[in-house]
Amino acid sequence: MIHTKLLAGCVMAAAMAAAPALADDRSLPPAQVIDAINVAVAAYPGRVKEVEVTQENGRLLVEVEIVAEGGRERELTVDPATREVVSR
Repeated sequence: MIHTKLLAGCVMAAAMAAAPALADDRSLPPAQVIDAINVAVAAYPGRVKEVEVTQENGRLLVEVEIVAEGGRERELTVDPATREVVSR
């Protein structure tokens, strides 16, 4: 529970700090970013290393880099509108 709250707090702080720096339409509400992170971690358990909002073919996506136990890294792309992993 503490890990989840800490992660959520860090993501919200990062999202709020990064939002003014994004001069284009690559911003999402913090709640959608957190939901996308939760979807990615449910699909590939581990620690979140990096999160990035990208735009592809006119839709916003959340790329989540996760480090699993043992050190294996994987980047998952989540569509925050559908809450589905669209690439692994």
